Amino acid sequence: MVSKIKALEQQKHELEVALEEATSLSLARDKLLTANIRELSEIYEVLKDKLQDLKLRDDRIKAFEEELVRANKLSALGELASSIAHEIKNPLVSIQGFAGRILKTEDRERVEKYARLIEKEAERLSTVLMKLLEYSRMDTPRRESFDVNGIIDDTVLFMEHHLTRFKNIEVSVVKGRDIPPVLVDKIHVQQALVNILINAAQSMPQGGTIYIRSGIEDGRAYISVSDKGGGIEKEIIEKIFDPFYTTKPKGEGTGLGLALCKRLMKANEGDISVESVPGEGSTFKLVMPR
Repeated sequence: MVSKIKALEQQKHELEVALEEATSLSLARDKLLTANIRELSEIYEVLKDKLQDLKLRDDRIKAFEEELVRANKLSALGELASSIAHEIKNPLVSIQGFAGRILKTEDRERVEKYARLIEKEAERLSTVLMKLLEYSRMDTPRRESFDVNGIIDDTVLFMEHHLTRFKNIEVSVVKGRDIPPVLVDKIHVQQALVNILINAAQSMPQGGTIYIRSGIEDGRAYISVSDKGGGIEKEIIEKIFDPFYTTKPKGEGTGLGLALCKRLMKANEGDISVESVPGEGSTFKLVMPR
């Protein structure tokens, strides 16, 4: 009987110790949980402040970007105004001068000579203004199915007489076979091709051959135009499709030609790219959707 009582007391003691340990463990867990909750609450407040700070910075960055876009537009307009003013000023001065000479002479040959010069300067004015209008008011493309090689033939025929203005320029055409029809606005592609052909001719002042090729690459039809001119420096090749950017001497270009080509090709879900080696020439490629 005494041994049983001792056994029960021993069990009771063990239970009390276990209960005490459980209670201590529970209290420890509660303290740890409370500490963790407090720490998480503090982290949350810190993150909340950081998030608010990031939001303010993001708003400032967006505002800055908007200001930058506006500044770029103003800068572009300024460059355009300067370039166009220069392009227009010289022909107007010439026209004014030749008109004054016509009024002062009775020599028929001189009158005809001055009239031809006035006509030439007026044509130059018209070209500048047309390029500007083409860039700013590009028509929505009327996309139809066309043969790539047919587009090349028509463009070369159209440019045949125009290229005689340049010294010793020849054109070599290599047509790819079995090229599926492309879905484009033919006039837009021809506009881009004409611009590139003129640039190629201008890049070879002593003359040379412009190589036009057609084919398929990565499932899409292309027209490439290669020249053996001076090429394009690596540090500026990324800028040549930017509006108003030109490497030509002041007064000889508005920097709208290649920018217009880019817009025309993008409007037709195509693209334009360039590969160039300084001193060896350049190759422009017009890619079009099938």
